[in-house]
Amino acid sequence: MKKIILALIVTFMASCSANSQGKLYLTANGVTKTATLVQNDATDDLISLLENGSVTLSMTENGGFEKVGNLPQSLTTSDVRQTAQSGDIMLYVGNVLCIFYGSNTWAYTKLGTMDDMTSNEIKEFLAGNPVEVILSLGDDAGIEEINASEILSEKVYDLNGKIVSQRPLGKGLYIINGRKTLIK
Repeated sequence: MKKIILALIVTFMASCSANSQGKLYLTANGVTKTATLVQNDATDDLISLLENGSVTLSMTENGGFEKVGNLPQSLTTSDVRQTAQSGDIMLYVGNVLCIFYGSNTWAYTKLGTMDDMTSNEIKEFLAGNPVEVILSLGDDAGIEEINASEILSEKVYDLNGKIVSQRPLGKGLYIINGRKTLIK
């Protein structure tokens, strides 16, 4: 009986770990979105890279159908000629991350797909040329740390959307000028 319970616990923990690593968080223009990663050597490399902390990419427009940015290191490739669709996140030549809001056929390694976003929503999310995109394994990538004494006249909101008028701000997470901000 103990062996069965132990096996169930190990299986449950392994599935929880796999699920937690199956998401990629992308933050651009103060907004965080998620993507679901596929399972391959490239995503294993990407997860290993991001376990050391978030990575910021400067992404630029390419061809009217995607944004591209250079990763700080090459990932393992398994390129296959395929047609990328809106929402696909692909790896090109080992170190170029491509986020599609249109379509293109080329040899890519698929990394994942943006969760529940239309082509227009992806374009809006990635507005700007270039646009800074923060990649992380957690949803805290867009949180900025500042000193509480630096906040004087800005409009500050709590996480429920209520305006905070007390100064200085206490420790916690706030929305200041549209950005998640951590006060320590």
